[in-house]
Amino acid sequence: MSQSRHISKAELSRWAVQRERLHLLETRPPAPYRVTTPDSIVANIMKKVGLEKPLWEQTLLNEWNELVGGNIAAHARPGELNRGILIIHVDHSVWLHELRGPPEQAMLKKLQDRFGHSKIKGIRLRLDPDGPTGSK
Repeated sequence: MSQSRHISKAELSRWAVQRERLHLLETRPPAPYRVTTPDSIVANIMKKVGLEKPLWEQTLLNEWNELVGGNIAAHARPGELNRGILIIHVDHSVWLHELRGPPEQAMLKKLQDRFGHSKIKGIRLRLDPDGPTGSK
């Protein structure tokens, strides 16, 4: 077995019974079976070649409209993710004010449900520097 892992006494006892019953030569039980999906294979490859962040960013952009709704997506876009805080750029100060409070919390919950609490710990709404009220 290539990876060492802790094996409980109960697991070893069950393995000993199976070994004897099936006349197996292995002295330790095999590693647990893992279900591998095409998505997890791609994610692992992208991580190994250093493209995990661009893949995640593109996934977020592709799903943004569905995650936050068309009305909000028309006025807000995802920005950079820094230490688990996702910056969301809003195109107008009126929309910035409108999205504070419960809508902001609803957006955070949807993003966390999709990408996990460890990935997105919080969000910050900012006026978009490329928006109508931002400086160019």
